[in-house]
Amino acid sequence: MRTKNLFYLLLALPLILVSCHKNSDDVDKTPASNYDVTLEAEYLLAEYWGDEFSPGVDNYSIIIAENKFSMDLGGGSLSEGSYYCLDIYTPVTEDGKIPAGTYNLDMSEGFAEWTIDGTNSSYIEVDSNGNFIPDEEGIAISEAALVIKDNYAELTAVIEGKTHFVTFSGKFARVDSTNEGGDVIRETTLIDDVEVESDTAMFIAVIEDDVALIIATENVDDNGAAFILQVTLADGSDSISGNYSVADGTLSTGSYDSEGILGSWYFNIVDGDLGYAYAAIQDGSVAFVQEGESCHMTLNCNDAEGYTIKATMSGMLFTESSAAQAMLTKFCL
Repeated sequence: MRTKNLFYLLLALPLILVSCHKNSDDVDKTPASNYDVTLEAEYLLAEYWGDEFSPGVDNYSIIIAENKFSMDLGGGSLSEGSYYCLDIYTPVTEDGKIPAGTYNLDMSEGFAEWTIDGTNSSYIEVDSNGNFIPDEEGIAISEAALVIKDNYAELTAVIEGKTHFVTFSGKFARVDSTNEGGDVIRETTLIDDVEVESDTAMFIAVIEDDVALIIATENVDDNGAAFILQVTLADGSDSISGNYSVADGTLSTGSYDSEGILGSWYFNIVDGDLGYAYAAIQDGSVAFVQEGESCHMTLNCNDAEGYTIKATMSGMLFTESSAAQAMLTKFCL
């Protein structure tokens, strides 16, 4: 069974990107003069546990971070700054979206709706070397109220006698940890549109039963954009040439389960490893033109947040080869 620990999440969760910081002009902000510490946070991560640990009540692990901290699918480290780690309980929604409202600190471990579990919430600081101050257990929070609105969070907390007022404006980073294997992966980590152009691309295609799994990389080296695309070919076709779309069912959307990723995805690659930006494709189309051992791709898609992913790429095509199998092993998690 998975262990739910906010600090383990900070150190070792299969990783996520970065901040979605945006100003929210329509949110009233309380004046800062009444507080000992005021902070405009750069990052908010909400890990959704469903009601596994609290039957009938949804549970989220919330991390509000002073600064961005870069994480990827293979590992990461915390940046210098302050982290407010909150264990909250909400009405059941089953969609991973935190209900808007006010959550208050509760020390009874009653797992009641609209509460913050004070026994599993804490404040930590990290120095410039990545060390915890004073340690990874953090400092207890004695009073707290968390207000959640659309793309906005506001925390008032008393820590060692000082009142902290923390705000965050922007998209919440979300992690769904309700899948059976406990693998932590998001539908998207994008915070902006993606546009890729390349005439030095590489394409690898494996065709089986009129379904093609295609890996397209921006460059032949170990850096740049990469796409995993699953398309349904015309009956009996041995070429990937054609137009494919989510709308007509010929381009599979991206998803994941306890076994790994499925369907169509975008990733960025950094030094041969899967990097911090990735997204499951949820809408759009792709066209391939295959000419012998070369290929051209035009892609126009969207992720779950509505960010556009566009690519125009040309390069060498490999099919049914050891290279294809090697790349599939590397990128198909």
